[in-house]
Formats: sequence, structure tokens, C-alpha cells
Amino acid sequence: MTYDLRVAHCPSCGQVYQINLRGLCAACSTSEDAQLAAIERELRRNRQLHTEQVAERTSLRPERIRSWIRSGKIKLFEYPNLADACDLCAAPIRRGKLCTPCATRIQSAVRREYEQERLMKERQRSAHSYLTR
Repeated sequence: MTYDLRVAHCPSCGQVYQINLRGLCAACSTSEDAQLAAIERELRRNRQLHTEQVAERTSLRPERIRSWIRSGKIKLFEYPNLADACDLCAAPIRRGKLCTPCATRIQSAVRREYEQERLMKERQRSAHSYLTR
């Protein structure tokens, strides 16, 4: 009879823990809950705070707050000035990973590349063919 312990190293502190739904050891899970509660308390006091202001008042890194926003642990619809950052230009965004200008720029670059590739294939195909009359 074998036993499967299903253990892993905590990504935050490196301690060995039994795998659970949160993916953290008990100490880090408790710490994260306390940090989220502190953020919620601060935002209840003033819903108009920006991400950097919340980070300053709770002594947390803005990146940590943004990661919780992105994972859905902090709901943006309740707080109008709270925002994540665009992955490319760091502009404030309310959803997704890219701001509209960056997403548009990437889409147009992909479209241009696709069009150039299509034209090149068309030229290659026409170079190997001949017309008869």
C-alpha cells in the first residue's frame, strides 16, 4: 500500500507544504489573507485611491496589488481609480493585459506581416508560372 503525500515547495517562502487549492503554505496563506484584508479596509475608507496610494498606505508593493487585481482577488468595479498596468507600456488598464493603443499596435503589426507574407507567396507562385496565349 503506497501513500501519496502530494507535497510541494511554497512559491512565496520555499517551505514544504501539502498541496492545497491555494497553492501556498498555511503561513503564507494567512499572511496573504491579512494583506488582502488590509487593502479592503483601506479601500473601504476611501474608494477613490489609486493603486500606488493603496500600496503606500498598506506597505505593500504595487506589483503585488496588481497581481491580485489580475487574478481577480480584488474587484475593480467597486473602486474606480484602482487599475492594473499594461504589460508593454505600464499605462493603467482596467481589464486584460494590454492597453488599447498597445493592442492596436500589435494587431496592425501582425496584419502587416501577414499581408507581406501573403504578397511574397503570391510573387513566388507567379514567378514559377507562365502565361500562354
